[in-house]
Amino acid sequence: MIEDDDLEAAVADGIITSGQLDALQKFVGSRKATAERADDERFRFMRGFNDFFFAVGIVLFGAGIAFFAGASSLMNLLAAIVIWALAEFLVRRMRLVLPGILLVSLFAFFAFRLAQLNWVALAHFTGLPLRFAPGLATQPNPFLDSFEPIAIAAKALAAALAATLFYLRFRLPFGLLVIAGFLVLFVSMLLGPVLFPNTSTYPFILLACGLAVFAVAMYYDLSDRTRSTRLADCAFWLHLLAAPLIVHSLIRILLPGDVASAGPFALTMTTTSAVTIFVIVAFLTAVAVLIDRRALLVSALIYLGVAIGYALTSAIRAGSDNDASVFFATLVILGAMVLILGAGWQPLRRVFLRLFPATVVDRLPPAAYPA
Repeated sequence: MIEDDDLEAAVADGIITSGQLDALQKFVGSRKATAERADDERFRFMRGFNDFFFAVGIVLFGAGIAFFAGASSLMNLLAAIVIWALAEFLVRRMRLVLPGILLVSLFAFFAFRLAQLNWVALAHFTGLPLRFAPGLATQPNPFLDSFEPIAIAAKALAAALAATLFYLRFRLPFGLLVIAGFLVLFVSMLLGPVLFPNTSTYPFILLACGLAVFAVAMYYDLSDRTRSTRLADCAFWLHLLAAPLIVHSLIRILLPGDVASAGPFALTMTTTSAVTIFVIVAFLTAVAVLIDRRALLVSALIYLGVAIGYALTSAIRAGSDNDASVFFATLVILGAMVLILGAGWQPLRRVFLRLFPATVVDRLPPAAYPA
Protein backbone atom coordinates (compact mmCIF):
# COMPACT_ATOMS: atom_id res chain seq x y z
CA MET A 1 0.00 0.00 0.00
CA ILE A 2 1.36 3.40 -0.98
CA GLU A 3 1.64 5.75 1.99
CA ASP A 4 1.53 9.54 1.94
CA ASP A 5 5.24 9.64 2.75
CA ASP A 6 5.96 7.56 -0.37
CA LEU A 7 4.02 9.99 -2.52
CA GLU A 8 5.79 13.00 -1.00
CA ALA A 9 9.14 11.30 -1.57
CA ALA A 10 8.13 10.79 -5.20
CA VAL A 11 7.44 14.52 -5.46
CA ALA A 12 10.83 15.30 -3.91
CA ASP A 13 12.55 13.02 -6.45
CA GLY A 14 10.67 14.57 -9.38
CA ILE A 15 8.69 11.44 -10.27
CA ILE A 16 5.42 13.32 -9.96
CA THR A 17 4.69 17.01 -9.46
CA SER A 18 3.15 18.55 -6.35
CA GLY A 19 0.12 19.52 -8.46
CA GLN A 20 -0.39 15.91 -9.50
CA LEU A 21 -0.07 14.80 -5.89
CA ASP A 22 -2.72 17.30 -4.75
CA ALA A 23 -5.04 16.21 -7.56
CA LEU A 24 -4.54 12.54 -6.69
CA GLN A 25 -5.19 13.10 -2.99
CA LYS A 26 -8.30 15.13 -3.75
CA PHE A 27 -9.56 12.42 -6.10
CA VAL A 28 -9.04 9.69 -3.50
CA GLY A 29 -10.64 11.82 -0.79
CA SER A 30 -13.70 12.53 -2.94
CA ARG A 31 -14.29 8.78 -3.37
CA LYS A 32 -14.59 8.22 0.33
CA ALA A 33 -18.09 8.20 1.70
CA THR A 34 -19.14 10.96 4.03
CA ALA A 35 -19.63 8.34 6.75
CA GLU A 36 -15.93 7.55 6.70
CA ARG A 37 -14.90 11.09 7.38
CA ALA A 38 -13.12 11.56 10.71
CA ASP A 39 -14.61 13.78 13.40
CA ASP A 40 -11.35 15.47 14.30
CA GLU A 41 -9.24 18.07 12.55
CA ARG A 42 -6.27 16.09 11.34
CA PHE A 43 -3.00 17.80 10.59
CA ARG A 44 0.50 16.48 10.13
CA PHE A 45 2.71 17.20 13.11
CA MET A 46 5.09 14.30 13.64
CA ARG A 47 5.36 10.73 12.43
CA GLY A 48 7.36 9.29 15.28
CA PHE A 49 9.85 9.92 18.04
CA ASN A 50 12.56 10.56 15.45
CA ASP A 51 10.82 13.85 14.62
CA PHE A 52 10.86 14.82 18.29
CA PHE A 53 14.51 13.79 18.60
CA PHE A 54 15.52 16.04 15.71
CA ALA A 55 13.35 18.82 17.15
CA VAL A 56 15.24 18.70 20.44
CA GLY A 57 18.51 19.02 18.57
CA ILE A 58 17.22 21.99 16.58
CA VAL A 59 16.05 23.78 19.74
CA LEU A 60 19.44 23.31 21.41
CA PHE A 61 21.41 24.20 18.29
CA GLY A 62 19.20 27.17 17.44
CA ALA A 63 19.41 28.62 20.94
CA GLY A 64 23.19 28.38 20.82
CA ILE A 65 23.69 30.05 17.45
CA ALA A 66 21.12 32.73 18.33
CA PHE A 67 23.22 33.67 21.36
CA PHE A 68 26.49 33.83 19.42
CA ALA A 69 24.88 35.67 16.48
CA GLY A 70 23.79 38.50 18.75
CA ALA A 71 23.10 41.74 16.92
CA SER A 72 25.72 41.15 14.23
CA SER A 73 24.20 41.28 10.74
CA LEU A 74 26.90 39.01 9.34
CA MET A 75 26.46 36.39 12.07
CA ASN A 76 22.67 36.40 11.70
CA LEU A 77 23.07 35.99 7.94
CA LEU A 78 25.36 33.00 8.48
CA ALA A 79 22.92 31.55 11.01
CA ALA A 80 20.06 31.88 8.50
CA ILE A 81 22.16 30.11 5.86
CA VAL A 82 22.89 27.25 8.27
CA ILE A 83 19.18 26.94 9.11
CA TRP A 84 18.32 26.81 5.41
CA ALA A 85 20.92 24.07 4.86
CA LEU A 86 19.40 22.04 7.68
CA ALA A 87 15.96 22.48 6.12
CA GLU A 88 17.24 21.14 2.82
CA PHE A 89 18.18 17.91 4.58
CA LEU A 90 15.48 17.55 7.25
CA VAL A 91 12.46 19.04 5.48
CA ARG A 92 12.97 18.62 1.75
CA ARG A 93 14.76 15.27 1.89
CA MET A 94 13.52 13.57 5.07
CA ARG A 95 10.07 15.26 5.05
CA LEU A 96 10.09 15.92 8.81
CA VAL A 97 7.28 18.23 9.88
CA LEU A 98 8.04 19.13 13.52
CA PRO A 99 11.70 19.97 12.78
CA GLY A 100 10.45 21.98 9.79
CA ILE A 101 8.18 24.02 12.06
CA LEU A 102 11.15 24.95 14.23
CA LEU A 103 13.42 25.64 11.26
CA VAL A 104 11.05 28.04 9.52
CA SER A 105 10.55 29.86 12.84
CA LEU A 106 14.30 30.17 13.34
CA PHE A 107 14.87 31.24 9.74
CA ALA A 108 12.31 34.03 10.07
CA PHE A 109 13.77 34.99 13.46
CA PHE A 110 17.27 35.43 12.06
CA ALA A 111 15.86 37.39 9.12
CA PHE A 112 14.06 39.62 11.63
CA ARG A 113 17.30 40.31 13.49
CA LEU A 114 19.23 40.68 10.24
CA ALA A 115 17.06 43.55 9.02
CA GLN A 116 18.69 46.25 11.11
CA LEU A 117 17.62 49.77 10.20
CA ASN A 118 20.53 52.03 9.33
CA TRP A 119 19.74 55.13 11.38
CA VAL A 120 22.53 57.16 9.81
CA ALA A 121 21.20 56.47 6.30
CA LEU A 122 17.66 57.20 7.50
CA ALA A 123 18.82 60.51 8.96
CA HIS A 124 20.31 61.52 5.62
CA PHE A 125 17.21 60.36 3.75
CA THR A 126 14.76 62.23 5.98
CA GLY A 127 16.97 65.27 6.55
CA LEU A 128 16.92 64.64 10.28
CA PRO A 129 20.11 65.76 12.03
CA LEU A 130 22.34 62.90 13.11
CA ARG A 131 22.29 64.10 16.69
CA PHE A 132 18.62 63.03 16.85
CA ALA A 133 19.28 59.43 15.78
CA PRO A 134 18.97 56.75 18.50
CA GLY A 135 22.22 56.41 20.39
CA LEU A 136 23.39 59.75 19.03
CA ALA A 137 20.61 61.95 20.38
CA THR A 138 21.72 64.88 22.51
CA GLN A 139 18.27 66.35 23.09
CA PRO A 140 14.66 65.13 22.96
CA ASN A 141 13.07 64.69 19.55
CA PRO A 142 9.39 63.80 19.10
CA PHE A 143 10.07 62.23 15.71
CA LEU A 144 12.00 59.41 17.36
CA ASP A 145 8.78 58.04 18.85
CA SER A 146 7.61 56.93 15.40
CA PHE A 147 11.00 55.61 14.24
CA GLU A 148 11.05 52.53 16.47
CA PRO A 149 7.69 51.19 15.18
CA ILE A 150 8.93 51.81 11.63
CA ALA A 151 12.06 49.78 12.40
CA ILE A 152 9.98 46.93 13.84
CA ALA A 153 7.66 47.04 10.81
CA ALA A 154 10.65 46.83 8.45
CA LYS A 155 12.10 43.88 10.36
CA ALA A 156 8.70 42.14 10.39
CA LEU A 157 8.37 42.59 6.64
CA ALA A 158 11.85 41.12 6.13
CA ALA A 159 10.92 38.13 8.29
CA ALA A 160 7.68 37.64 6.36
CA LEU A 161 9.58 37.68 3.06
CA ALA A 162 12.09 35.17 4.44
CA ALA A 163 9.27 32.88 5.59
CA THR A 164 7.69 33.22 2.14
CA LEU A 165 10.90 32.04 0.48
CA PHE A 166 11.01 29.12 2.91
CA TYR A 167 7.41 28.20 2.12
CA LEU A 168 7.90 28.41 -1.65
CA ARG A 169 10.88 26.10 -1.36
CA PHE A 170 9.66 23.53 1.14
CA ARG A 171 5.84 23.88 0.99
CA LEU A 172 5.53 23.53 4.74
CA PRO A 173 1.96 24.51 5.76
CA PHE A 174 3.13 25.94 9.09
CA GLY A 175 5.15 28.47 7.11
CA LEU A 176 1.91 30.27 6.27
CA LEU A 177 1.33 30.94 9.97
CA VAL A 178 4.80 32.49 10.26
CA ILE A 179 4.22 34.61 7.15
CA ALA A 180 0.82 35.78 8.35
CA GLY A 181 2.09 36.43 11.88
CA PHE A 182 4.86 38.74 10.76
CA LEU A 183 2.56 40.47 8.28
CA VAL A 184 0.14 41.15 11.14
CA LEU A 185 3.03 42.62 13.12
CA PHE A 186 4.03 44.72 10.10
CA VAL A 187 0.51 46.10 9.60
CA SER A 188 -0.11 46.69 13.32
CA MET A 189 3.15 48.62 13.68
CA LEU A 190 2.57 50.65 10.54
CA LEU A 191 -1.09 51.46 11.15
CA GLY A 192 -0.84 51.65 14.92
CA PRO A 193 1.97 53.81 16.35
CA VAL A 194 2.85 55.44 13.02
CA LEU A 195 -0.41 56.37 11.25
CA PHE A 196 -2.95 56.00 14.05
CA PRO A 197 -1.13 56.58 17.37
CA ASN A 198 -4.40 56.58 19.32
CA THR A 199 -4.37 53.28 21.22
CA SER A 200 -8.15 52.90 20.83
CA THR A 201 -7.59 51.92 17.19
CA TYR A 202 -5.45 48.86 18.02
CA PRO A 203 -8.37 46.44 18.58
CA PHE A 204 -9.89 47.42 15.23
CA ILE A 205 -6.55 46.98 13.45
CA LEU A 206 -6.01 43.55 15.03
CA LEU A 207 -9.60 42.55 14.27
CA ALA A 208 -9.13 43.49 10.62
CA CYS A 209 -5.90 41.49 10.53
CA GLY A 210 -7.61 38.51 12.18
CA LEU A 211 -10.50 38.61 9.71
CA ALA A 212 -8.05 38.82 6.80
CA VAL A 213 -6.15 35.76 8.03
CA PHE A 214 -9.48 34.00 8.63
CA ALA A 215 -10.54 34.76 5.05
CA VAL A 216 -7.35 33.22 3.65
CA ALA A 217 -7.84 30.17 5.88
CA MET A 218 -11.39 29.79 4.59
CA TYR A 219 -10.08 30.01 1.03
CA TYR A 220 -7.93 26.96 1.69
CA ASP A 221 -10.81 25.21 3.48
CA LEU A 222 -13.24 25.82 0.63
CA SER A 223 -10.63 24.55 -1.83
CA ASP A 224 -10.51 21.19 -0.01
CA ARG A 225 -13.86 20.48 1.66
CA THR A 226 -12.95 16.81 2.26
CA ARG A 227 -9.67 17.87 3.89
CA SER A 228 -7.68 15.24 2.08
CA THR A 229 -4.78 17.37 0.84
CA ARG A 230 -2.13 19.66 2.33
CA LEU A 231 -4.51 22.61 1.84
CA ALA A 232 -6.34 21.48 4.97
CA ASP A 233 -3.09 21.76 6.95
CA CYS A 234 -2.56 25.26 5.54
CA ALA A 235 -6.04 26.26 6.69
CA PHE A 236 -5.52 24.73 10.14
CA TRP A 237 -2.44 26.81 10.95
CA LEU A 238 -4.02 30.02 9.64
CA HIS A 239 -7.15 29.41 11.73
CA LEU A 240 -4.86 28.93 14.71
CA LEU A 241 -3.50 32.45 14.21
CA ALA A 242 -6.76 34.13 13.23
CA ALA A 243 -8.74 32.83 16.20
CA PRO A 244 -6.96 34.67 19.07
CA LEU A 245 -6.75 37.86 16.99
CA ILE A 246 -10.51 37.83 16.37
CA VAL A 247 -11.54 36.76 19.87
CA HIS A 248 -9.34 39.16 21.83
CA SER A 249 -10.13 42.07 19.50
CA LEU A 250 -13.88 41.51 19.81
CA ILE A 251 -13.61 41.45 23.59
CA ARG A 252 -11.58 44.66 23.66
CA ILE A 253 -13.96 46.44 21.27
CA LEU A 254 -17.18 45.38 22.98
CA LEU A 255 -15.84 45.63 26.54
CA PRO A 256 -13.35 48.53 26.43
CA GLY A 257 -13.71 49.40 30.10
CA ASP A 258 -14.20 45.97 31.66
CA VAL A 259 -12.10 42.84 31.28
CA ALA A 260 -10.41 44.05 28.11
CA SER A 261 -8.56 46.94 29.69
CA ALA A 262 -6.67 44.79 32.18
CA GLY A 263 -6.80 41.36 30.60
CA PRO A 264 -9.16 38.40 31.04
CA PHE A 265 -8.46 38.10 34.77
CA ALA A 266 -9.38 41.71 35.58
CA LEU A 267 -11.41 42.28 38.72
CA THR A 268 -13.78 44.76 37.06
CA MET A 269 -16.16 42.12 35.69
CA THR A 270 -19.82 43.10 35.67
CA THR A 271 -23.04 41.32 34.83
CA THR A 272 -23.10 43.11 31.49
CA SER A 273 -19.53 41.98 30.78
CA ALA A 274 -20.37 38.36 31.60
CA VAL A 275 -23.49 38.37 29.42
CA THR A 276 -21.56 39.97 26.57
CA ILE A 277 -18.87 37.30 26.81
CA PHE A 278 -21.49 34.53 26.78
CA VAL A 279 -23.06 36.05 23.64
CA ILE A 280 -19.67 36.35 21.92
CA VAL A 281 -18.74 32.77 22.79
CA ALA A 282 -22.14 31.52 21.56
CA PHE A 283 -21.65 33.32 18.25
CA LEU A 284 -18.08 32.04 17.84
CA THR A 285 -19.23 28.52 18.71
CA ALA A 286 -21.85 28.69 15.97
CA VAL A 287 -19.22 29.81 13.45
CA ALA A 288 -16.80 27.11 14.62
CA VAL A 289 -19.41 24.38 14.26
CA LEU A 290 -20.47 25.66 10.85
CA ILE A 291 -16.95 25.64 9.37
CA ASP A 292 -15.85 22.62 11.44
CA ARG A 293 -12.88 24.39 13.01
CA ARG A 294 -12.40 24.48 16.76
CA ALA A 295 -9.72 27.17 17.04
CA LEU A 296 -12.22 30.01 17.55
CA LEU A 297 -13.85 28.17 20.43
CA VAL A 298 -10.54 27.26 22.08
CA SER A 299 -9.36 30.87 21.93
CA ALA A 300 -12.52 32.02 23.73
CA LEU A 301 -12.29 29.49 26.58
CA ILE A 302 -10.26 31.73 28.89
CA TYR A 303 -12.83 34.52 28.65
CA LEU A 304 -15.67 32.04 29.04
CA GLY A 305 -14.00 30.68 32.17
CA VAL A 306 -13.72 34.18 33.66
CA ALA A 307 -17.41 34.82 32.96
CA ILE A 308 -18.42 31.49 34.51
CA GLY A 309 -16.31 32.23 37.58
CA TYR A 310 -17.95 35.63 37.95
CA ALA A 311 -21.40 34.06 37.63
CA LEU A 312 -20.59 31.48 40.30
CA THR A 313 -19.19 34.13 42.62
CA SER A 314 -22.29 36.27 42.20
CA ALA A 315 -24.62 33.31 42.71
CA ILE A 316 -23.12 31.97 45.95
CA ARG A 317 -21.73 35.27 47.26
CA ALA A 318 -18.32 33.64 47.54
CA GLY A 319 -15.83 35.17 49.94
CA SER A 320 -12.09 34.93 50.02
CA ASP A 321 -12.29 31.54 51.74
CA ASN A 322 -14.24 30.09 48.81
CA ASP A 323 -12.10 31.43 46.00
CA ALA A 324 -10.45 28.04 45.45
CA SER A 325 -13.85 26.33 45.31
CA VAL A 326 -15.09 28.81 42.71
CA PHE A 327 -11.94 28.33 40.64
CA PHE A 328 -12.15 24.55 40.55
CA ALA A 329 -15.92 24.60 40.07
CA THR A 330 -15.29 26.80 37.03
CA LEU A 331 -12.81 24.24 35.72
CA VAL A 332 -15.37 21.46 36.18
CA ILE A 333 -18.11 23.38 34.34
CA LEU A 334 -15.79 24.56 31.57
CA GLY A 335 -14.30 21.10 31.11
CA ALA A 336 -17.74 19.47 31.04
CA MET A 337 -18.91 21.94 28.40
CA VAL A 338 -15.89 21.18 26.22
CA LEU A 339 -16.35 17.40 26.61
CA ILE A 340 -20.07 17.54 25.82
CA LEU A 341 -19.54 19.79 22.83
CA GLY A 342 -16.69 17.60 21.59
CA ALA A 343 -18.79 14.44 21.86
CA GLY A 344 -21.77 16.02 20.12
CA TRP A 345 -19.81 18.04 17.56
CA GLN A 346 -20.86 16.13 14.44
CA PRO A 347 -24.53 15.59 15.45
CA LEU A 348 -24.71 19.31 16.17
CA ARG A 349 -23.18 20.05 12.78
CA ARG A 350 -25.75 17.87 11.04
CA VAL A 351 -28.56 19.81 12.70
CA PHE A 352 -26.89 23.14 12.14
CA LEU A 353 -26.17 22.57 8.46
CA ARG A 354 -29.86 21.96 7.78
CA LEU A 355 -30.48 25.62 8.56
CA PHE A 356 -28.43 26.79 5.58
CA PRO A 357 -29.08 26.55 1.84
CA ALA A 358 -27.48 23.78 -0.19
CA THR A 359 -25.24 26.27 -2.01
CA VAL A 360 -23.53 27.04 1.32
CA VAL A 361 -23.54 23.49 2.71
CA ASP A 362 -21.96 22.07 -0.45
CA ARG A 363 -18.93 24.30 0.03
CA LEU A 364 -18.36 23.33 3.68
CA PRO A 365 -16.89 20.10 5.07
CA PRO A 366 -19.60 17.40 5.23
CA ALA A 367 -20.78 16.28 8.64
CA ALA A 368 -19.76 12.77 9.61
CA TYR A 369 -22.42 10.18 10.34
CA PRO A 370 -22.12 7.44 12.96
CA ALA A 371 -20.75 4.15 11.69
